[in-house]
Amino acid sequence: MSSVGPILPTGREHLGRVGFETGADVYERARPGYPDEAVAHLVATTGIVGGSRVLDLAAGTGKLTRQLHAHGAVCLAVEPSASMREVFRRTVPDVVATGGTAEMIPAADATMDAVVVGQAFHWFDPSRALPEAARVLRPGGWLALIWNERDETDPAMAELVRISRWDQAAPYPVGMDFGTVIDRSNLFGPVRRTKYPFVQRLDLTSFVEQVASRSYVQVLPDRERQDLLTKVAAFGATLGDPIAMPYITDLFCAPVAT
Repeated sequence: MSSVGPILPTGREHLGRVGFETGADVYERARPGYPDEAVAHLVATTGIVGGSRVLDLAAGTGKLTRQLHAHGAVCLAVEPSASMREVFRRTVPDVVATGGTAEMIPAADATMDAVVVGQAFHWFDPSRALPEAARVLRPGGWLALIWNERDETDPAMAELVRISRWDQAAPYPVGMDFGTVIDRSNLFGPVRRTKYPFVQRLDLTSFVEQVASRSYVQVLPDRERQDLLTKVAAFGATLGDPIAMPYITDLFCAPVAT
C-alpha cells in the first residue's frame, strides 16, 4: 500500500495552470533541454530501445520527448496545458500529445515500458500520481524523473536565485528528496539516482526570458513582474556575453514493483 501523502502547498494548481498557459512560447525558447549524457543514462537504465512505449507525463513543450524520440522510443505525451500542447505539436509533430494529468493518466493498464517526467513531478500529488504511473507500466517497466536544478554553489546563480525570489516562491518544498517519496510509496523498487553538471549559455534576452518563463513570475501583477525582470536584466548585463548558467541534472530511476 502506498504511504505517500500530498506534499504541495495550497494554490499550486492555480499557479501551474495560469503560469504555464500564458508562458508556453517563452518556456520553449528559454528553458534548457537535458544533457545528452543524462538522457543516455535514463535510456540505458530503463531499458528503452527502438519501439519501446514511453509515456511522458506533463510533457510541456516536448523537450524530453524529443530526446527520447531520437532514441527510437514510441512516445505518448500527456500535458494538461492547452498552450503547452499547442507548442508541443509544432516542435514534435510525430508524437501525439493529449490532455490529461498525472493523477488520472489517459492510458490503459500495463501498456507502457517506461513513464518519464521532466521538470514536473513537483507539481503532482504523489499519493495519486505514483499509483497511476505503476498502473500503466508493464511488468518490468520503469519510472524516471529528471530535473535541471540551478547549481547554487556558483555565486552568480546563487545571486540570480536571490534576485528572482525563487526560495520564497517555489511551488514545492525546496530540497525535497523525491527519491524518498518514490521509496515510501512501496510501488517501486530501489531508486537509482545520478547527477550530471552542465552549463547553459544564453544571450541577455534569453537570460531574462529564462526567469520570465517561471510560473510564479508569469502570475505576478504586471508592474511587479516588470520590476523583477528589470532587476534580472541589470544583473545579467554584468555577467558577460554569453551568460553561463550552471545546472545539475538530477535523475531518479526506479523499476515498478513486482
